[in-house]
Amino acid sequence: MKYFSLIFWFLSCVTAQYVSAQKEADTWYFGTKAGISFASGTPVALSDSQLETDEGCSVISDKTGKMLFYTDGISVWNSMHQLMPNGKELKGDPSSTQSGVCIPRPDHPGMYYLFTVAATGGASGIAYSLIDMKLENGLGDVSETEKNIKLTAPVTEKMTAVKHRNGKDIWVITHKWQSAEFLAYLVTAAGITTAPVSSVTGKVHEGPELNTQGYMKSNPDGSNLALALEAIDYVEIFDFDNEKGIVSQPISLKLKDKSYVYGVEFSPDGSILYCSAAGTGEIYQVNLQAGSPEAIQESTLLIGTTPAKEWVGALQLANDGKIYFPIYKTSFLGVIESPNTVGMGCLYKNNAVSLGDRQATLGLPTFSQNFFTQDQTVQDVQYFDVKTVTTGKTFVLQNINFDFGKYTLQPTSFAELKKVVAVLQQNPGYKIEISGHTDNIGNKSSNILLSQNRAKAVQDYLISQKIDAARISFNGFGSSKPIANNETDAGRAKNRRVEFVLMK
Repeated sequence: MKYFSLIFWFLSCVTAQYVSAQKEADTWYFGTKAGISFASGTPVALSDSQLETDEGCSVISDKTGKMLFYTDGISVWNSMHQLMPNGKELKGDPSSTQSGVCIPRPDHPGMYYLFTVAATGGASGIAYSLIDMKLENGLGDVSETEKNIKLTAPVTEKMTAVKHRNGKDIWVITHKWQSAEFLAYLVTAAGITTAPVSSVTGKVHEGPELNTQGYMKSNPDGSNLALALEAIDYVEIFDFDNEKGIVSQPISLKLKDKSYVYGVEFSPDGSILYCSAAGTGEIYQVNLQAGSPEAIQESTLLIGTTPAKEWVGALQLANDGKIYFPIYKTSFLGVIESPNTVGMGCLYKNNAVSLGDRQATLGLPTFSQNFFTQDQTVQDVQYFDVKTVTTGKTFVLQNINFDFGKYTLQPTSFAELKKVVAVLQQNPGYKIEISGHTDNIGNKSSNILLSQNRAKAVQDYLISQKIDAARISFNGFGSSKPIANNETDAGRAKNRRVEFVLMK
């Protein structure tokens, strides 16, 4: 039977540090010739954009942060803010919520795919074009032979992108119109796999054309999706298997009538979802680690309202770890300063970023969401050793084994746990606090329960060895406290752990 080791890692009193997200999302263009740059670490207004769009837009920079091109889904402008010669008459639409998204082609430096989505379930559907940055003396142009290649129609105005679990390929995900079907297209070094992974789950997207509108987003690590159904005031949340491309486990949230829910975005750590009610100027927070689907639904919290209930549009995570939103027809963006924080401590602010003499509308750029993955680094690691064990520190237990997805201890775990028993027997005044943790694969609330049960399994073993239950406490944190990069197998292995602390 397949099993793995839960490796315990020690975090020093200085907690894990966040590493900045990637520079491909340093520049944003949106609204009425509005723009901001995050190159300095904080948003600074730009005034060089040629873009005018009510909704959809996308922009991409290279790995150094140099802006390469931007689009409204129909036209493509280069770094000199000139239309690319062949960058016209693409099949998106500025009135499509997510009219385009720019994807680097894996293992092909300077090559990008631009996916476009038509407005209101139009006949052009989802299509792609290839942009080659070697053309036009390095300013780039759209390939004449790979332009407006139609994948399918009709689809809604929703589209998101995120890396495959292998850390190399990229999923582009959309939703069919008049259907409950998700389509996940895999982008690899060989090109685009035109036969998508199909998942039929959640609500049928049908009814008035308004239901084609509203954003779809993945969280940065690719384990969840969320989308807005504007006409019926619903948000849907799903698990996403970023290895197989399968969407599952729908949870539906109903906002009040005529909210016209529009924007959705995940916190950097993926533990919280935010959604905007365009019609009422409100933004809500949803705790995805609240527990059961019912607990997640009940966690919905209004965190802020625009000054005069002006329309509020997209929600977009940035490289600085904050979430920004446009206030319609104003020269400001609002911000959620601490989006990983549950409750009002997330710090909602209106009019936080000036756009100078330019205006926001409803949209913000659609990016590949993995651009906002934030690694964590550990400054110190210490394994459990009976000769050096002390109180007040978190130690590493090795070779604690469980079946995959289970919480029954394998007998191979007992040798290490007997050392813990010996320490507790020799120090009858000590108490022990056990905490379980998982990687980011699978349903977040299920992972919390799994981590709790694994921590309890360790507690039960200690009790079976005559350690007083009053000396033992346990908790489970699921995937909420990673200590390593979840993008690799090695990182996920480090995050699958049960930690313990001895206390006097």
